[in-house]
Amino acid sequence: MPAIKLIHWASSNTAEIVDLLQRGGYQVDSSLPKGSSFVRQLAEQPPAAIIIDLSRLPSQGRDMAILIRRRRGTRQIPLVFVGGSPDKVAAVRMLLPDAVYTSWEEILQILPEAIAHPPQQPFVPDSAFAGYAGKSLIEKLGSLAFYAP
Repeated sequence: MPAIKLIHWASSNTAEIVDLLQRGGYQVDSSLPKGSSFVRQLAEQPPAAIIIDLSRLPSQGRDMAILIRRRRGTRQIPLVFVGGSPDKVAAVRMLLPDAVYTSWEEILQILPEAIAHPPQQPFVPDSAFAGYAGKSLIEKLGSLAFYAP
């Protein structure tokens, strides 16, 4: 039973997704990443693939994927992005073109192929902040509202 790391920020339907993947024959770790040791732990016990849901908090999923790809010990792990709005997915695809992109409806058909063919020469972003390149300071800081007195 291949081990899968699921990075999914919407706890309301995590159980459904874990159940889907388990019925597909996968052992699923859906615990959210905690602390700086997350990537080191992935390198020590690499899963067969990492599934990142882009339907909620896509920038956090993107940043996790960049962090994973930038580390030598984890960059060979297949990254599978699922869901998300087309514009957000397109932005992530520009940063990580060799990752796999799919929907929850097709995940069980796509996942075996992603596991069987991990990236041989994975694309490694230049910086951990590659997702913020070309953005204004306000965009980098988030949706903060500034008011003049």
